Parts: sequence; structure tokens; C-alpha cells
Amino acid sequence: MIPQLIAGVGLATITFELISGAAAAGAGYGIGRKYGRKLCVAMDKVESTVTMSIDKFRN
Repeated sequence: MIPQLIAGVGLATITFELISGAAAAGAGYGIGRKYGRKLCVAMDKVESTVTMSIDKFRN
């Protein structure tokens, strides 16, 4: 009886660790994608602003 109880608690602990790790990875992926997209859009705006400024000086 006691070995089964210990095995059950151990299995529950391992399951909890795996599920919490997967949840953290999923949240990190989602947050990284969201802010990565925002950063990319901002960098594109900066790039187009610099390009337009250089084009004004050329003409």
C-alpha cells in the first residue's frame, strides 16, 4: 500500500512539473510572438522614415 501511495505522489509531481513547464513555454511563445510582431512593425516604420528622409536629400 505504501509503495503505491509513494508512486502515485511521485507520478502526480512529475505530471505537475511537465504541465506547468508546457504552460510556461506556451505563454512565452505567445508573448514573444506578440511583442516580436510589434517590434518588427516599429522597425519597418523607422526604416521607411529613414529611407524617405534620404530620398528628400537626394532630390
